Amino acid sequence: MTEKEVGELYTRLAFQYESSIDSLLARQIIDTDLATTSREKFYDSLNEEKLRTSKKIRDYHETMRLYMRLMTCKDMVSLTDLARQYSEESPGYIIQSWMRSRNTLEFLRQWENDMNAEFDDRACEELIHQGHTTSLTITPSLWIRKTHAVGMYVKQGKGGGVRAYPEIAVDFHLWLDPKVRLAIVRKHI
Repeated sequence: MTEKEVGELYTRLAFQYESSIDSLLARQIIDTDLATTSREKFYDSLNEEKLRTSKKIRDYHETMRLYMRLMTCKDMVSLTDLARQYSEESPGYIIQSWMRSRNTLEFLRQWENDMNAEFDDRACEELIHQGHTTSLTITPSLWIRKTHAVGMYVKQGKGGGVRAYPEIAVDFHLWLDPKVRLAIVRKHI
């Protein structure tokens, strides 16, 4: 197993653990004190295991920060809902059209480089190159899978769609609505 694979394994384990704790808290099966104590023991044992395997993996606080960024969708904005305002029948196509632009991909790249230590910039460069030299359609799912991006979240199925952090959603909204873009430009001149 490579260092990256071990890191991903530990991160998935932490996500599953946090999801379980959150579920128990929501059902009021445990209280916050017990959850805090349990988390400390879990991450202490996880850190001990990491030290034993001598792998360079995130510590508790870094894992928690990544967990919160990836799993907290409350602060995320639905790009699908924004796109539905312009095309009720095919919001996914609107999002794909936005992602066709090199400027969009460079914006997403900059956001990810600023906010996501796990972002694969090399894979991003390859996607940008492939997107402009072949007929490759860059979708949010492909973007996330190839680059390990966290700025967008895709949920498949009923009630699903694409959600993104506010800065990304604003860029999408500005791309969708030239009137809003012009108003912002005029406001800042």
